[in-house]
Amino acid sequence: MGVVKDREQLRNIYNYPKGRAAVKVIKKLEKHSIEFLKLSPFVVISSQGNDQIADASPRGDHKGFVKIKDETTIIIPDRSGNNRLDTLQNIIDNPAIGLLFFVPGINDVLRINGNAHIDNDIELCNSFIIKNNVPKTCIVINIKEIFMHCSKALMRSSFWDGNNFLSPKDLPTISKVINDQINASDDEKSHMEEEQRYKDQIENFG
Repeated sequence: MGVVKDREQLRNIYNYPKGRAAVKVIKKLEKHSIEFLKLSPFVVISSQGNDQIADASPRGDHKGFVKIKDETTIIIPDRSGNNRLDTLQNIIDNPAIGLLFFVPGINDVLRINGNAHIDNDIELCNSFIIKNNVPKTCIVINIKEIFMHCSKALMRSSFWDGNNFLSPKDLPTISKVINDQINASDDEKSHMEEEQRYKDQIENFG
């Protein structure tokens, strides 16, 4: 058939959802989604700006780093990064975002969709202080949809299976990869040096 161009054609290929999959979307946080957020140290944020290029960006911190303001509002601190600001700039252009929350060892994923804005209120940012490091801004999300994503993707990938974990020596360092990708000749760090550099940045800048 080739390229699928519309929803009708798509539904000729796939069945409609049924059972719990068809009705599992909720609009507000409840005890289970709250507990999942409190246990999650990692989220992937999807966004899209005016350039129409979709982006997915990881955020990680101690478990429960996302604050729950109320049943339809959560807040994510924007810790120090590389200053590309892809996610933040996209939110300025287009507030719609999607979130995937992970808990180590758990194959289920919590999905949250909503609209976001950026807030640099001093009191709000100070509420996320860690070792004297305060985020410059926070991402405030107004929740539109919440639902659990089933375990199949992480089960198929054996994502949490330690037997499948690679050793750092199995891959080139990030400095080597970037040098090759942009045809640069900057000093290349070992995996140990790269990790220590990141640890120092986290310790000093959050």
